Amino acid sequence: MASQFAPLTVHVYEPVTGRHLYRLPYTAADWTESLNQPGSMNVTVDYTRTAARLGLFESLRCWKALIALQRATNGGFEVVHAGPLTDWEWDAENRSLKLTVGGGLTLLTKRLVINHALKDSWRDGSMLLDEKHPAGDMDLTLKGSYADIARGLTAEAMQWGSLPIGLPATTGGDRTRTYYAWDLATCADRILDLTNLEHGIEIRFDPRVKPDGSLIFDLHAGNELIDSTHQWNAVIPGQRVILSSVAGAGGSMTSQAWLTGGKDGDKTLMCRRTTARLTDQGYLFCQSADTTHTTVSDLKTLQAHALGDLAQGAFPAETYKVKVGEEHHVKVGDHADLRVEDDHLGSRLLRLKITDLSGSADSDWLTLQAQERNET
Repeated sequence: MASQFAPLTVHVYEPVTGRHLYRLPYTAADWTESLNQPGSMNVTVDYTRTAARLGLFESLRCWKALIALQRATNGGFEVVHAGPLTDWEWDAENRSLKLTVGGGLTLLTKRLVINHALKDSWRDGSMLLDEKHPAGDMDLTLKGSYADIARGLTAEAMQWGSLPIGLPATTGGDRTRTYYAWDLATCADRILDLTNLEHGIEIRFDPRVKPDGSLIFDLHAGNELIDSTHQWNAVIPGQRVILSSVAGAGGSMTSQAWLTGGKDGDKTLMCRRTTARLTDQGYLFCQSADTTHTTVSDLKTLQAHALGDLAQGAFPAETYKVKVGEEHHVKVGDHADLRVEDDHLGSRLLRLKITDLSGSADSDWLTLQAQERNET
């Protein structure tokens, strides 16, 4: 099938303002998008006279450039993937440059959750780690919905230095989170924490070319990010939808989650949460331990993490790999109802949520990973 889309091109943008710098000739590109993760892209540039004239050694340095894979559409541009240049390797023998690119969330792996009031008032010295009475500006309290808190974390990070990120409007809510400078946590990690809570959010940083030609990453955060609900039938020929494989992995399955939080002298915060969802269906009773929340000092917050662990682990962990044509315009977070007839699965309708997407510039097929939706 001949592609109905314009060819993909690679472009370089300035990392602080997102200003367009130049088009980069490339040989190969592939990318991966994942829900609640930065995603990644690999670009290969074989040196030609055109590439040599661009002075790539000076401009393509780690964290000095944003790289975008995009195509022209209806007078604008569709950005397939974009992010900061995080690594590069020059193969001098074969005159080939390989670029490793992150995603929008990758920008926030280089910003710490620290009150920006400390930007000018900070003084080196010993700190009293007292969460009840923190020293001036050592705490950062954010309120609203979890989406608002993710927005607040991003906005605070941008106070330390400009980033080409677009912030959504606030939605309001009764959630509160307080972060302490001495934890030295990254903004990206604290945002991802919000995705792992009971009633946690989903997040994406969608790249977009603005009318002035600059690149921006729009933060989307909410209970579920669903751009489309696709209706697919892999039984009918010509649909460009193929069930490729199914895999089950039980490592994360649990019926009872035990968690530890932070320590206060000789005391350790602990909690436990249990569900009968799996055992009522005949599954073995499984326990799990989560000791990663060492900075959590509030019991309700730790309990929310425990319920989040159950929300993710109290279901069969089965991943469906599906190949679809790019004309289906899929985004991670989308839902898909897929009709299949298969030797192993039989005839059934799979109600899926798409969690991962990958593709390459030399193919008009996308490879999706999805899990069955929990709609009970």
